Amino acid sequence: MSKEHLATVCGLYCGACGLYRARRDGNPAQQQELLKTLAERWGVSLEEVDCEGCLSGGKLSPYCRNCQILRCPTTKKDVKRCSDCPDFPCDLIISFNNDGVRHHAEVLDNIKHQHKIGIQAWLKEQEQRWQCPQCGTPTAWYTRVCDKCGKKQPYRLSSLPRDKK
Repeated sequence: MSKEHLATVCGLYCGACGLYRARRDGNPAQQQELLKTLAERWGVSLEEVDCEGCLSGGKLSPYCRNCQILRCPTTKKDVKRCSDCPDFPCDLIISFNNDGVRHHAEVLDNIKHQHKIGIQAWLKEQEQRWQCPQCGTPTAWYTRVCDKCGKKQPYRLSSLPRDKK
C-alpha cells in the first residue's frame, strides 16, 4: 500500500502524528489516555478521534477537518500539496509554520525539501526519521520513550524562537 497519503498538504508527516500512531500501535493504556484527552479537547466522541491522513480520503482528525490549508489545493489547478503550489510560501502556510506549535515549525523547510527531492523520497526520509533507532518501531512527534523496547528517543523536532531565550 502506498504511503503517499502520509505526506500532508501542509508539509507535515502524518506517520508521526500522535493520533495516527495511537490508532495503529503502541501501549493500549497510553492510546486510550491520549484518545480520551483529544476527545475532551476537541469536544467530540471517542469514536470521532481517528485519522487516516488528510489525503487518504478516509477519516480525518477533528483538528484537521476544517483546515484552510487542506482545502486550499481544491481551488488551484494541478496542486495537491503546498510543494506543488506556485504561490508557496503564502501567508497561510507561513502563519501555520509560526503558530508556536513545535511540530508545525518545520513545515516550510519540509515543503521546500519535498519540492526538491519529491514526495516519495521525502516519505522514505520521514519514515526513517520517525522510528526508534533501537528497534525500528514507528514513533510520534512527542514520543520520549519507545513503546516497544523502552529506549529513550532522540529529540527530533525543530527549535522554536522561544527556545533560544
